[in-house]
This record gives sequence, structure tokens and C-alpha cells, in this order.
Amino acid sequence: MNENSTSETSEESPSGKAPRTPPGEADVLEWHYPSRISRVVAGLTCSVLVLAVYIVRLGFDWIDNVWLWILVVGPPFLFMWIGRRSKLSAGADWLADSDKRYVKTYRLKRVTVHIDGVAYMVHLVDDEGRGVRPHVSDLQMNHRLWDLVYNGILHSVHVNGAEMNKRAREYLRLDDPPHLRGVW
Repeated sequence: MNENSTSETSEESPSGKAPRTPPGEADVLEWHYPSRISRVVAGLTCSVLVLAVYIVRLGFDWIDNVWLWILVVGPPFLFMWIGRRSKLSAGADWLADSDKRYVKTYRLKRVTVHIDGVAYMVHLVDDEGRGVRPHVSDLQMNHRLWDLVYNGILHSVHVNGAEMNKRAREYLRLDDPPHLRGVW
């Protein structure tokens, strides 16, 4: 069973933490909410890397410096806090990044991709002016969620003529979708 599927709906399950179905829309088909364990492991990995750099560069002279300990101990807590923002859910024709913000993926008017730090962020705006800005990597963590969103983006661009920037065209491969290569 896919850990990102919607089979469990209790508040303790990750699907209970994902954005709820917007009013008047079809049910949630897929969702993504990073597990607490994966966020802690990522933070601990970062801490180990920082610790290794300190030991290689400074030996053990840094141990009595409180400020440097914050950089060693802080990442797990930081990753726990930051990871909470990447809640996503999708239905057949919508994507939500919170209980209040969603877009209709087959009625997009604008698709733009921007760089946010080291990650790519896609800004989707539908014909009613609603918008969401998830990280592409968060969308792609659940392949079925990404398929729902990407197919809506392709439809909006090729059938509805949605506006897009150059980075969206190139990064999302909107002119040459991976699943259509060799078909034409």
C-alpha cells in the first residue's frame, strides 16, 4: 500500500493532516504529507554533516562554543517545522495546499515556475483567480498526485491556452511531455 494514499482518514493518519476536499469538489484521490520520521531523519543527517565539517575544519576546539552547537542541534527541529508546510491533496480536477487554498487544474490560466532557494516552485492560477504555490519536489513525492496535477497542467496549456513562463515550459517539459515521447 502506498503510504501517501487515502485509505486511512483518522486525524492521526497523515491523510487526516492533508488538506481537506474543497467545498463542492470531488473527493480527495491522492495526497502528500511528509512523515515526521522522514523529517527528523533529514534533520539528523544535516546535523551529522555539520558536525563532520566542524570536526574536519576545527578539530574539537569548537565544543565549548554554544553558538556552534545551535547549528548542530537545530536542524532536526528546523526540518520538523519546515516540513509541515508541504501538505498537498488532489482530486480528479483540483489541487489544494491548505484547507482554504486550491485551484482547478484543468482550468488554469497561468502556470509559472520560479526558483525558491534550491527548489523549484510552480505557481498555478485558475480562471477564478485562485492560486497555489507548491514546490515541484513536494508534488512529485507521490507519483499519482503528480500525475493528476501534471495532466491538468498539460490540458490547461495545450487545450485552454494557459499562459506560462519560459522556465515552466522548459522545466516541466510542457512542449514535449515525457509520457508522449515517441507517440507523435
